[in-house]
Amino acid sequence: MKPTLYYISDALCGWCFAMGPQVVQLQETYGDRFHFEVLSGGMMTGDRVGPISQMADYIKQVLPRLTEITGVTMGEAYVKGILGEGTYVSNSVPPAVALAIFKEVKPEEQVKYAKAIQDLHFKEGQDLNLVETYLPLAREAGLSEEQFRERFTDDQYRLLAQQEFAQVQAWGIEGFPAMIAQKGEELFLVARGFSKAEDVAEILEKIYS
Repeated sequence: MKPTLYYISDALCGWCFAMGPQVVQLQETYGDRFHFEVLSGGMMTGDRVGPISQMADYIKQVLPRLTEITGVTMGEAYVKGILGEGTYVSNSVPPAVALAIFKEVKPEEQVKYAKAIQDLHFKEGQDLNLVETYLPLAREAGLSEEQFRERFTDDQYRLLAQQEFAQVQAWGIEGFPAMIAQKGEELFLVARGFSKAEDVAEILEKIYS
C-alpha cells in the first residue's frame, strides 16, 4: 500500500489557490509512490462565517505579495466582483461538502477537483455557496445534476467535511496550506504555508530515502 501525502487546504484560502499548481506538479511526479489525499481545513466556519467585506481590504493588500512570491494572479472577476462588491459570504463548509462528494466519486482525481473548485472562485469569481456553481464539475465527474444536488444537501457529506476539519484541528494545523507525509505510523510536516513543488520534493526524498 502506498503511503499517503495529505494536502491540507481550504477552498477560500488564497495561498492554497496559489499552491494548487504546485500540488498538481507533485502528484504528476509522485503519484506512483504516494496516495494523495486532500483535506479541507475549515478556515471559515462557525463565528468566522460572514461577508468578505470584513477581510477584503486585507486581502487586496496581500495580493501583490502573493503574486510576487507564487507567480499566481487572481482573476478580475474575483478582485472586482467578490472583493469589490464585498457581499460574498465566506463559508468553508459548502465547498468542503462539494469536495467530499468529488472525493467519493473520483478519489484518484481529488487534487484536480480541489484545484478546480478554487479556480471557480479565485479565477471566475463564482459563489461557492451555490450548488449551481459545481454542476459543470459534477457532470465532468459523471454525476447528473439531480445526483449532485441530492448529495450536496445530504448530511452524510456535511459530516465528512466536518470530520476533515476535526482531523486537521487534531493535528494542530492552524494555517493553510500545509502538507503532511505519512511514513508507517509517523507523520511528517513537509509544507507549512505556500511551498514550491521542488522544495517539498527535496524533503520527501530525505524522509523516504
